[in-house]
Amino acid sequence: MAKRLERTAMQVPEPEPDEDEESPGRDASFAAVIAASFAPAAQLHAEPGDVPGARETLGGAEEAMVDVLRGMHALRVAIGDARGNIEEWPAPR
Repeated sequence: MAKRLERTAMQVPEPEPDEDEESPGRDASFAAVIAASFAPAAQLHAEPGDVPGARETLGGAEEAMVDVLRGMHALRVAIGDARGNIEEWPAPR
């Protein structure tokens, strides 16, 4: 299932080369797919006791979830539902 999600995400069309505008909705969707593929992988590592593998995949899932939230907020800003600059949210780590 995780590999199918990754293949689906890779099929999302890239913006045209002459487009300067980013697509926060596309970015958030791609990050959600990545998070969804890392989460079960973390469980598969944890079950047999592969703690380093579980930590690594959990880290990937968490990073992707931050990207999901940033992308969703950017999309809200783009459609006028929120104010602010996406670069300011959340605060850099």
